[in-house]
This record gives sequence, C-alpha cells and structure tokens, in this order.
Amino acid sequence: MKFILTPEEMRKADSTAIEDYKIPSPILMENAARSSAIYIEQILEKKGMDAPKIAIFCGSGNNGGDGFALARHLFNKFDIKVFWIGDESKMSPETRANFEIAKAIGIPMEKIESTEQLEKININHDVLIDAMIGVGGSENIRGIAFDILKKIKELKALKIAIDSPTGLNTLTGFANPYCFEADYTITMYTYKLGLLINEGINRSGEILVAGLGAPNFIVEQIAKTFAYSEEDIKRIIPARKRISSKFDYGRVLIIAGSERYPGAAALASNASIKSGAGLTILASTAFHPAVLPEVIRFPLPSNPDGSISFKSFEVLQSELERADSIAIGPGLSDNPETQSLVKKIIEQYKNTKRIVVDADALRAIEPGQLLTKNIVITPHCGELSRIIGIPRQEIEKNAFFVAKEWAEKLNCIIHLKHVPSITTDGVYSYLTLNGNPGMATGGSGDVLTGIIATMLARGIEPLQSASISAFIHSLAGDRYACKYGMETLTASSLIDTLSEIL
Repeated sequence: MKFILTPEEMRKADSTAIEDYKIPSPILMENAARSSAIYIEQILEKKGMDAPKIAIFCGSGNNGGDGFALARHLFNKFDIKVFWIGDESKMSPETRANFEIAKAIGIPMEKIESTEQLEKININHDVLIDAMIGVGGSENIRGIAFDILKKIKELKALKIAIDSPTGLNTLTGFANPYCFEADYTITMYTYKLGLLINEGINRSGEILVAGLGAPNFIVEQIAKTFAYSEEDIKRIIPARKRISSKFDYGRVLIIAGSERYPGAAALASNASIKSGAGLTILASTAFHPAVLPEVIRFPLPSNPDGSISFKSFEVLQSELERADSIAIGPGLSDNPETQSLVKKIIEQYKNTKRIVVDADALRAIEPGQLLTKNIVITPHCGELSRIIGIPRQEIEKNAFFVAKEWAEKLNCIIHLKHVPSITTDGVYSYLTLNGNPGMATGGSGDVLTGIIATMLARGIEPLQSASISAFIHSLAGDRYACKYGMETLTASSLIDTLSEIL
C-alpha cells in the first residue's frame, strides 16, 4: 500500500515526528539527505555516469537545507557545485547548519542574486538537482527562481528533484510552464498528491521515496489517500476455503445490454465470472454469442427498440432479492422506459443491496439525489459533468477534488475514470496509478463494472471493492501491454489476462 499525503498532511507528519516522537528536525534533514544520496548514486550507476559534474540548486528553506546536506554526502565522490538563492537570515537552524558545513568543507558555492549574474554563470552540468522550494511551493514562481527554471529548461541533463519539482503545486498538480522537469523525484517519507495528479504526472519522472528514520505508522495514521501494490490483492480478496461451494463466493446480477449493444453486457458478465464470482446472472433482452457458458442467461421483456422494458421489474424481483450485488448499465440505452426501471431499482434497493451503476444507467443519477454508501457509480468526466452540471474541462482540471466533493454530496462511492482514476467515498480516496493508453478502448469500462460487481458480491466493502477492482483492471492492462503492446489491447484481452493477476 502506498500512502499519499497533501502538503498540509505532510506538515502534520513532520510535526508529529518532531513533537510527539522527539525526532529532532536536524536528524530528519540528515536522513533525507543520506537517503537521497544513496538513490542518486544508484541512478548514476544505472546510467553509467562515472564522473558526472553535478549542480545542486538550493533555496533558503528546508528543501534547500536538504540540498546543502546532500551536497556534503556527494562531495567525496563527485564534482559538486552548489548554486543557492534566498535569504541566509531566514534559514532555519538546521538549514543554516548544513549551509555552514558545506562552506566549511570547501564545497564550491555561489549565490545567484540577479538575472544579469545568472546570464554569466555556466549552470550546464551533467546532473542538475533541484532543491529550491520543495513541498511548500506552487506553480506561481517569481523572481530569480523563475529565471533559473527558464534557463534549466533549455539544458540537456539528468534532472533530479528533491521532494518536489520547483514550479509544481504539490496539492493540485498544477505546474508552471517552466516547472523543473525531473527525470527522477526523490520525495521524502511518502508520496505527495500533487506528484501524482494533473501535470505532476509529467513533471515528476520516476518517483522514489526517501526514508527519514521516522516510523511509518505516522504517515499511515494521517493519510486519507492511498494507492495499491500487488501484494494488497491477496490481502483484500478473501481466500477460498477448501470446504466451500459456489454460494460462498457471491451471486452477481448484471442488468445490461440491449439488442443494439449486447457486447457490453457480455463483457461485464464475462469479467464478473472470470474475476471469481460464484454465480453470475446476466439479465438482458439479447445475448451476445461470446457470453461464457458459465454465465446464467435471464431473458427480459423488451421495448420495441430492443431495450429492457419497465415491465422487467416484476420479472426481476426474485433475482434482485437473491443477488449479493447488482451491476446495472452497460449497453442499456437511453430509452426513457429503461431509465425509469434503473431509477426504480436504485431507489428500492439502495439500502439493502450493493449496486454498481455504470454507463447508460448513470443517466438515472441526479445532482440532488441522496444515495447510500452501498452504491458505486463509475462515470468518466463527461458522464459526471452530465450528472452534476459542471463543465467537463473543469472536472478534468480538478478531478480529485470534484470526485471527493460529489461522493460526499451524493452519499455514494464515486470511481471517476480519469488519469489517474480516483475512487472515493468523500473522505478516503484511492488513486489507480497503473494502466496505459491501450486501455482507452471500447468495452474496457464494462469489464471494470463486472469486476467491481464480483468484489461487492464477495463481501468486500464498497470503497475497497471499487478501488481494488480498478487496480486489478489496470494491472491486467499493463500485463497485456508488456507482452503484446498497447495497440492490440481489447476489452476481451483484459478479461483473458485476469488469470495472471488473481
């Protein structure tokens, strides 16, 4: 499990380590520098850079203090030059101490105070390390730091950010056009939200977490945002018992499809049975020949256009009552009668059944509606825009925060299909950091719906069901792409690859 902090939460983690657990700030800074130095040596060895010239850019805050201490750790092995900016009188005691040590041991240091001076300085080194501002910074960079970023942007070098690239907002992921574009970001203690969303994805490079010598439980107690690792799959999905039957692994009812879109229903139901459901029942008006024989077909009355009739509610009663989870939406169509059926099912069963609402069924969700935490909705940004009345572009720009806000307002779980995907109940959130552009293909979302329905039926609570399903779905996409490439990846490929993940 990866624990992800906002800047405010990171400040709380720091203060907790210092005040509650008596770990002095200078020790945290020293550990940050030492951990960073180890990573940098490993990176340089991997790159085959035997004797690189390294420039470290430091500010006068604690990020700069990390940089001054880092310079000391690298000084014995490499050609180091420190360029620094800011006000020496405003340095914290630990930053000033490392600044004075760096000067005392003879590390070449130069303060950059003006644009004119910067123009005369050669900052073109093999490795450029950014320790100017760190987690406290934003995209609104001014003054000499901005001028340095403009000059660095033109240079071809290995670029490493300490804690966070200067010019990146570590809360929102918004970036200045001249933001330091890191090949690697060595971030302290744990992941920062802004490194993983919006432009942070493109500006942070490979993210490495440096230990500070403080206990991990501090972060674990503070974090409200997470991302999974592969070992979490077996931890979350209940192990199968030797003495058991199909009735122990969940009964999934999928209400999906139409004569025009039978494939969406087939993908959702096939994904459900292949991800471990004990029983999967597909209720529809039409059945694609690709529906697996293990899926139970339940024919429904149709409207003249081949969509599911409202009369199906009475027909479905017994199946709705017996289901451990219900998936509704893929391939349903926007027929008003079908939409009335969706609304009735959601309203009648929102308190007693776990329901995943996707695709066309999302048309039944309204902004003032009060759902329950039994319900998972899985919109992309356009579908969420239609539900809440906020322009798609605004949602895309603020996806993490919009998803959290509306999960709370609608009182449900939202899985927002974005990069990264966000799964949230309004308080706790999971980012899906895996996946690839090959998964942007028809039917991929239907597969995800089927997996979520199975996890809900297996008894996993809804937030974890949706988030671990998204992670499994993304891993399947990555596993396929690694073997065969992204261009041939289809929704059916995702289902076939589930056996390598689960």
